[in-house]
Amino acid sequence: MRWLEITVTTAPPAVEAIANILLECRSGGVAEEAAPSGHVKLRGYLPVGPATPVTLSAIEARVRGLSRFGLDAGPATVESQEIEDEGWAHAWKIHFRPFAVGRLWITPTWDHTAPPNGSVVIELDPGMAFGSGLHPSTQMCLMLSSRRLQGGETVFDVGTGSGILAIAAAKLGAARVLARDNDPVAVEVARHNVAYNRVADRVTVEEGDLLRGVEAQAHLIMANLIADVHLDFLPQARPRLRPGGSLAASGVIEDRVHEVEAVARGAGFTVMDTMRSGEWRCVVLGAPG
Repeated sequence: MRWLEITVTTAPPAVEAIANILLECRSGGVAEEAAPSGHVKLRGYLPVGPATPVTLSAIEARVRGLSRFGLDAGPATVESQEIEDEGWAHAWKIHFRPFAVGRLWITPTWDHTAPPNGSVVIELDPGMAFGSGLHPSTQMCLMLSSRRLQGGETVFDVGTGSGILAIAAAKLGAARVLARDNDPVAVEVARHNVAYNRVADRVTVEEGDLLRGVEAQAHLIMANLIADVHLDFLPQARPRLRPGGSLAASGVIEDRVHEVEAVARGAGFTVMDTMRSGEWRCVVLGAPG
């Protein structure tokens, strides 16, 4: 199968908007890396087919149009090239190397570098799904999980992507983890990664729209989403969080934090903390006991 690799070079203020454009076009995931002069490169992958030229034109037009909304997109260049399946795998191998997040050691399955002593190891092949662990919004969720989980908890991972947050929660001692995504490709990738990490007895991966239809409650909810989705999600999530529990609303660009906090308070959450990494924020919310 052939894929169209789309690379958008932009300025940090437009990263969230462009990532959303790529995800809405069913790119299957977005990879982010630093570029010269403080810019950011975002990469998405589309299967090549009859509609590909139309989709690419739509992406280019939407990226060019961001300035109308007052967003500084910097160069706002859109480049594309066709690659084979093997090219996709090679692209991930170039950018994905083992790294530590606190006591977690995230490593691709093809790398056999010895982890530091005492590490909790997660072996991961991101595939066509967001979530290699390289993005700051993912790393903030991983750090929060490492701090909050003591063992025996129920955890929800909303927008699971590759399944990295769900796998980390299980390996950090959670007794039950529900991982959800509305993208069937992400669900397939996450199930593979969960099985590979031998935590399928505690992690259930399912296709679903946020937490709609879920009746249980969690001690910790991790939602690595964009700000616009959080605004719809948080009122829905409040009844699903146990009293005294925590929710990590990550993936929020700095300029949107006040909106997310306002909606969270209106839904009955308390704002406990705001984690920061570059222009990205993770708003930590609590449910009053």
